[in-house]
Amino acid sequence: MRTNIVLNDTLVREAMRYSRARTKRELVDEALQTFVKVKAAEAGRGSYRERVLSLEQRLRGLALRERPSAVLRADRDRA
Repeated sequence: MRTNIVLNDTLVREAMRYSRARTKRELVDEALQTFVKVKAAEAGRGSYRERVLSLEQRLRGLALRERPSAVLRADRDRA
């Protein structure tokens, strides 16, 4: 997609120091790819958080036969 944008020259110079990009176009492409990765990771963490909360709700009210520290100790001693 072709478009014209006005970029902050100071910000572009600083970004170029951290990038392997040789051109402003490559820099913008890299920035967009990074943005997408970061947002996808945020969405994944949100989804994970929702699954953990759901699991905690389903497990609420269940009692363990042993204390968690006893289970961890037994696991450690087996190694």
